[in-house]
Amino acid sequence: MKFIHLSDTHLGYQHLGLTERKQDFTEAFSYVVDYAIENSVDFIIHTGDFFHSSRPSNEIIIEAIQLVKKLKDNRIPIFTIHGNHDRGSGTRDRSALDILKEFGLTLLDSNFYTLEDINIFGIKYIHSIFLKRVDLKSILEKLYEEAPRKEFNMLMLHFEFSPFFKTDLEIESVLPECFEYVGVGHFHQAQESYRVKNSVVVYPGSTEYTQFNERDYSQKGFYLIHIEHIKSINSQFVPIPSRKFIVKRFNDDSLESRIEELRSLEFNESKKPVLILKGATKGNLSKKNVVQLLENRGLKSEFLHISVDLERIGLEYEFKYLDHIEKTQSYVEEILQKNIEDVQVREKVRQVLYAIHSFENLQEFEVYIEENKELFQL
Repeated sequence: MKFIHLSDTHLGYQHLGLTERKQDFTEAFSYVVDYAIENSVDFIIHTGDFFHSSRPSNEIIIEAIQLVKKLKDNRIPIFTIHGNHDRGSGTRDRSALDILKEFGLTLLDSNFYTLEDINIFGIKYIHSIFLKRVDLKSILEKLYEEAPRKEFNMLMLHFEFSPFFKTDLEIESVLPECFEYVGVGHFHQAQESYRVKNSVVVYPGSTEYTQFNERDYSQKGFYLIHIEHIKSINSQFVPIPSRKFIVKRFNDDSLESRIEELRSLEFNESKKPVLILKGATKGNLSKKNVVQLLENRGLKSEFLHISVDLERIGLEYEFKYLDHIEKTQSYVEEILQKNIEDVQVREKVRQVLYAIHSFENLQEFEVYIEENKELFQL
């Protein structure tokens, strides 16, 4: 038996306010669907954040229907759970995932599905505040007892487990010994599979980059899982050919050499990369100067988007600014998580804050507001 485990596809996310980035998320999911068909997998599990919003646009819902129906036409079942983005705080209407159920998607929220000799269990996302009020391990044990006895049992989760999030919730403390495979979403960096008690735990990460500060911009993809028998579970990470994010760090002395490094790259005309420049200056160098320098070298048009993060420092600081930037981003993220419970509102505020950081003047901000009006509609 073989199946695909993917997660956090965030369909509909217009990253950086760009239509091209929104299409990247759909294309990543489409690549997984085509791979599943070409390799004749038995089924697919998706561990949450199918959509980026609890109210995706009609266009995105139609694209999702087409992808799910393509799997159904090829007799490949797909199972998912609600992630935090799929529902959103205060959402009372039915989820968009309920629409996809009519076209072949199986939604498992505190439920299970028996597929031949396999039980597939799913628990929807529960906010960390409410998790403190429930006994998650007891919930999982009770759910397992409700299902028929099968040789292989799988569990889908979408929670903030340590050490990937700043939380006291440990997967080891809540996981019963009755599941052979545990697929976890929510954390966007793929991890090598590992064992907890009797379970193989797999984090496939997201299928696309969703933030500027993702660690090292490591390869995005999904896992192809082969199961020969209950004791033999082999996981293979399959990369997705996604748009590249190029990160360069510089100071006054190294800027020229960094630009020369960019000139030596081979660019993909069909998917222009995103360039992220993080620098420090002791002089009068500005973000506008950096972008102008790229344009003078014929490089500006080679990128879909250019972000320049420039820190002005004194002689005594040197490259300590890099650590400062990372700590600032962590602090901002912590404040957002603490003070804004609604996932959609928090994401909009996050996008605006990161965008503001790259503007040189008020006019650039006004243009951004005009081109991204939906971010300011709460």
